[in-house]
Amino acid sequence: MQQHRSNVLRCYRELLYLIKKLPTDRRLAALEEARARTKVNIGETDLGQASEQLKELVAKISFLRISTPRQPGDRRSCLGGTFVLRGGELVPGEAVRASRVADGTISMEEARQRHQTLLRRQHFGRDPPKAPMLF
Repeated sequence: MQQHRSNVLRCYRELLYLIKKLPTDRRLAALEEARARTKVNIGETDLGQASEQLKELVAKISFLRISTPRQPGDRRSCLGGTFVLRGGELVPGEAVRASRVADGTISMEEARQRHQTLLRRQHFGRDPPKAPMLF
């Protein structure tokens, strides 16, 4: 329940941030609506209903992200992030920085082996077809 509360608070902060970027004529009405809906939903104890309300909040944020102009350096979505699949479960993770031959992190042979592995993966475990000669 604590994790849910922190997600709601994070999303509410982002909602207020996006409302501040709205034009002046729409800002006050949107702010009043956000405050009123939050006050009504604050005492919800049913986890299913609270989850539905969080989905509505995320949908509202998504709509505001589309309808407000994007500024350089804007924050990311409240529930965004990098996720990886480990043992059949989707878990938060960190982005993996690619290794490169140019900066000396891996050798040319390691890069070729990695490339061949990725090609086999792309072709579902089979060796990829040979490239035709162009001249």
